[in-house]
Amino acid sequence: MKFSVIAAILLLLLSFSACQKQGVPPPTEKDGEQVWHNLFGQNGADHHRVELLSFKVVNGHRDQDHYLLYFEAQQKWLSTGQVETKKSYYDFRKTDKGWIGPDEHLYPFSS
Repeated sequence: MKFSVIAAILLLLLSFSACQKQGVPPPTEKDGEQVWHNLFGQNGADHHRVELLSFKVVNGHRDQDHYLLYFEAQQKWLSTGQVETKKSYYDFRKTDKGWIGPDEHLYPFSS
């Protein structure tokens, strides 16, 4: 008797979780790195002046239709050789087709 009750509860829980709508995946580290490149290009600081040495997502936070992608980027200014670490975030907006980055480009949902 106990076994059948436990089995019924497990079956109910499994069917409930299978019916849950899958969440939309967040923007990827690759998306964030592309935003970095695009924003430098839009602001006139082309890649002849600055080089991205590393880009790492350190955290993320979803709030309804926005996703804050917190990152740490190490960049080198080619004119001075100075290397700096930038800690900041990018605010992505959710659409039906993907995330719109702060560079106004669409980043399709990853699978």
